[in-house]
Amino acid sequence: MLKIIIPSIMLLPLTWLSNNKNMWVNVTSYSFMISFLSVMILWQNDMNILNFSLLFSTDSLSSPLIILTTWLLPLMLLASQNHMKKESEQNKKVYVSMLVLLQILLIMTFSANELIMFYILFEATLIPTLIIITRWGNQTEQLNAGLYFLFYTLIGSIPLLIALIYIQNLTGTLNFLLFPLTFAPFNQTWSNNILWLACMMAFLI
Repeated sequence: MLKIIIPSIMLLPLTWLSNNKNMWVNVTSYSFMISFLSVMILWQNDMNILNFSLLFSTDSLSSPLIILTTWLLPLMLLASQNHMKKESEQNKKVYVSMLVLLQILLIMTFSANELIMFYILFEATLIPTLIIITRWGNQTEQLNAGLYFLFYTLIGSIPLLIALIYIQNLTGTLNFLLFPLTFAPFNQTWSNNILWLACMMAFLI
């Protein structure tokens, strides 16, 4: 994952150190390079996990999501250049920085092994998303849209946090790699349906 995260982080100084004329070209071309580089993580067996550390890894489910995330950034840059044409150079660089930060947080979210780390990173993506919606939204109700987005997402994530705390108390860990080693299986009761609904609530909203 470091082969994707570190180049993505380097997009931030590239954005601010590029001159105003070549900023879009530099960032877009470099982000396309990261997109092509990310395709390499697809070449793994279905049941094998590429462990990067105790906290981050990829498998056959998270790899396509990470690749999709890296491909969205250059496409968003291409699509928004005309929309940002009348903005100041400072605002353009802030906008690109928010998109880059969103990509970094999403890559870390999809590759997180710890569920609580997944929750924190998932909620952290709200910050750049909220700034983009409220500052560069295309509709007049962009401030209200941003507030509704923040309100509904935070309310929906509270059951997820409660479910994670319950799972932590039941199994003693929230690490995907350690789940097979725990000796506290979930009881097959109706409460499992509530637990499943609580975990899915944040994503359904």
